Amino acid sequence: MKKTVFLVQPGYIYGDEKKSAYLPYAAGTLAAYAFSDKEIASACDFGGFICFYEDIKKAVSKLRNAYAVGFSNYVWNYKYNCDLARELKKANPACKVIFGGHQIAEGKTSLNELEFVDFLIFGEGETAFAGLLKAILNKGGFSKVSGISYRDGKGKIYTTQKNACPMSDYPSPYLTRVFDSLLEDYPEISFSALFETNRGCPFRCAYCDWGTTKDRIKFFSLERVFAEIDWFSSHKIVSCFAADANFGLFERDEDIAAKLIASRTKTGYPEHFDVTFAKSDNPRVLKIACDLFNAKMSNGPSISFQSLNPKTLKAIGRENMTPESFVRALKKYEKNGIRPYSEIILGLPEESYSSFTKGIGELLSLGQHSYIDIFRCEILANSMLADKEIREKYKIKTVKVPSTLHHVSEEESKKSYGYSEIVVSTSTMPREDMLSANLFALTVQSCHHMGLTKYIAVYLNREQGVRYDDFYRRLTGFLQKENADFNLMKNIYSSYLDGGGELSFVDDSFGAITWFPEEAFFLRCVKNSAKFYADLKHFLKDYIADDGFVNQLVRFQRMFCVTPCASEKSERLDYDFYSFFFKNAKALEKTATTVSLTPLRYADWQECAMRTVWFGRRRGMTDAFISNSRISVVRG
Repeated sequence: MKKTVFLVQPGYIYGDEKKSAYLPYAAGTLAAYAFSDKEIASACDFGGFICFYEDIKKAVSKLRNAYAVGFSNYVWNYKYNCDLARELKKANPACKVIFGGHQIAEGKTSLNELEFVDFLIFGEGETAFAGLLKAILNKGGFSKVSGISYRDGKGKIYTTQKNACPMSDYPSPYLTRVFDSLLEDYPEISFSALFETNRGCPFRCAYCDWGTTKDRIKFFSLERVFAEIDWFSSHKIVSCFAADANFGLFERDEDIAAKLIASRTKTGYPEHFDVTFAKSDNPRVLKIACDLFNAKMSNGPSISFQSLNPKTLKAIGRENMTPESFVRALKKYEKNGIRPYSEIILGLPEESYSSFTKGIGELLSLGQHSYIDIFRCEILANSMLADKEIREKYKIKTVKVPSTLHHVSEEESKKSYGYSEIVVSTSTMPREDMLSANLFALTVQSCHHMGLTKYIAVYLNREQGVRYDDFYRRLTGFLQKENADFNLMKNIYSSYLDGGGELSFVDDSFGAITWFPEEAFFLRCVKNSAKFYADLKHFLKDYIADDGFVNQLVRFQRMFCVTPCASEKSERLDYDFYSFFFKNAKALEKTATTVSLTPLRYADWQECAMRTVWFGRRRGMTDAFISNSRISVVRG
């Protein structure tokens, strides 16, 4: 009788009425490669996947008679996997439990800490998993398998050398029909797909584990890549994400994008294609991004910086594009109707409160008014920041917080299947400065990028030379003194930095779901805009002495905050703010102007919040000017 092998890579099911989930790609690659081996295929059957967070007892029941079970571990599912593996071992002690994936780090993850695990795999898993299965079947030969840890008959632990694997002709889990049964068993779920056109990264950023394999980049054949796109199309896969580190870096990426667009045009699938673009303003990246945007397959790229502090960039081994290149890229994208956003990581080595806020201000001054996504620095097990020497050098202190979803019910958000290790202080940013930096980030994201004060800040910068970082530092201090909602969010951040929970807030006015603090603060300010802007007028007295002008500037700004059930808005103003902000007028002219705005209508606050904030904040949809509202201007 054949022995049964299962693979576990649990993930979330998104949505209530319309459910969606990702196919377990990493586990699928293991199955495709292992069962292409005749020895394994003749001795074993593939039992299938545990790919959702189902009840542990139910999952153990499915695996009770398994000969071997491989677990693909990530930050977000590691706790669940450990709980499942522990209970599986109790129910079936003879089952061979194998742990691998990004959360398993050589020299940091030990079998001594995982008594319910029999084998660890470090790094790429295809050849190691297949080799390990054959060694288990043959009851020996483990020392010949690259990059694993195992126990001998006496319980002594051995770790084999991890060798680079040059091959790139692994069989595709899609083309070998590994996922066919999943699609048949869950017809109610719209599956999304990951796919690789290449593997590896030429860069070695300290916070990332993408480039730490030290292998050369391996390319999957275009024949395979194109066949997988055809598979996505024929199986009506709505969304795809290319698991490439730097899409657009290579000439053939243009052909791959063209193939995706042709498939979408011909069959309607895949509808969406997301990718991590190369951090470059080269013409190829621009063309691909524009082509995907015009095909309505992508909302546009991110132009990531992570930090603008030279000392930090040196410490993490990263080079950014020059400010000149960034401005050039922004103009090219905006000319094509695309609004790229940028990414910054808070909590990196050598970053201080001063350098962090200055860096945000610099991005704004360069023209990044669409969105800056600010991530909290997370220690990934296989990254260089996880090394003991690096931690000690930069005095990195961390807390573990639950890995949870946002925009889900409060009950669902409390279900934690993994933990993230978040940096809360470093040698250059003590805990109190980290809290201040988080509050500054909250202010910039909610007030500038979501549109509470953006045009006011732009006016002060252009007409009075007020630096963006100075303005938002002062506004952050003012909000802490005057705004109760801001202090609710401050308490959330403070608790988070002490390891006391996740960055989320629930307000039933906007749907009984969790929101990021910056989203919740923005929504509550917009709903209570009369008070927010009355307070703001007092704050602006330190910048503008003319109360009448302040009143008009605030009235103009307030017009462009999206609200539900909004009727036509009209303001007669003494200044041509419209030309100054939207037509690149060199100076603000004192010209009588009537601005009329017919905004998009939403049924209620819940729909407005969902459409503009949840789905649209990175695209500027919280701004009525950008959200396809109708605007008319009459001068005189």
